[in-house]
Amino acid sequence: MHRTGYSRLLFLPLLALLTGCASSGVNRGDVNLVSLEEEWQLGAQLEQDIAQQVPLVNDQAALAYINEMGRRIVAQTEMRNLPWGFHIIADPSINAFNIPGGHIYVHTGLIEQAGSAAELAGVMAHEISHGVARHGTERLTQSYGLNIVAAVLLGQDPAAYQQILAQVLGTGAIAKFSRDDEREADDLGVDYMYRASYNPEGMVRMFQTLLEERQRRPSSIEQFFSTHPLSEERIDNVRQEIAKLPSRQGLVMNDNGFNSLQQRVGR
Repeated sequence: MHRTGYSRLLFLPLLALLTGCASSGVNRGDVNLVSLEEEWQLGAQLEQDIAQQVPLVNDQAALAYINEMGRRIVAQTEMRNLPWGFHIIADPSINAFNIPGGHIYVHTGLIEQAGSAAELAGVMAHEISHGVARHGTERLTQSYGLNIVAAVLLGQDPAAYQQILAQVLGTGAIAKFSRDDEREADDLGVDYMYRASYNPEGMVRMFQTLLEERQRRPSSIEQFFSTHPLSEERIDNVRQEIAKLPSRQGLVMNDNGFNSLQQRVGR
């Protein structure tokens, strides 16, 4: 690592790793050996290192929009009181990802490809849901087990940390999400969108766009599909979740802020 970022983790007691199964909310019963506090500490370090290795957009108006959208969705979750961060990467490929600890990254290519605010919100809600469900640290638990996870978080295995960082930079995720992970993130995302007053049909439209783009320009979206398996079956499942929701007026499909965002990040 380029700095002693691990030093902030040294005070964390090893005992805190022995959390076993999560005991509340959407994570009830899921095996995760990383505590919530440790996850947010790890996310803070990853955020610092990612910022030094990818071209982040610094346009304040664009960041204000993406953060307002993200916080509006996060406010519907059980993790609403934790610090979240929303970032834009200047990259024409179509991708978005989350890292442990409440950080969501969206490529400019995806913003340009989205057809409306609700479509962008669909991607944001999906990635936020991965974070709320703690899929990243669940995958760490599966991949590394207690000993290596403890070593990474306590700064005793810099090589393992660099491997995790390289995985995030290379694919946009700690590991490939399973079908169950994707289904859970879809289901949660639909609910969060609806409660945040975004039209959840935007998620369906965005997923359809992603599938169509894979047919037209597979290289432009390869990174997204490498970690987020997407199929017509998943889209049908999202439609079924939407059909369960009560009819509601005033759900947002688009707004002027989104149109301005596209202009600000467009090439």
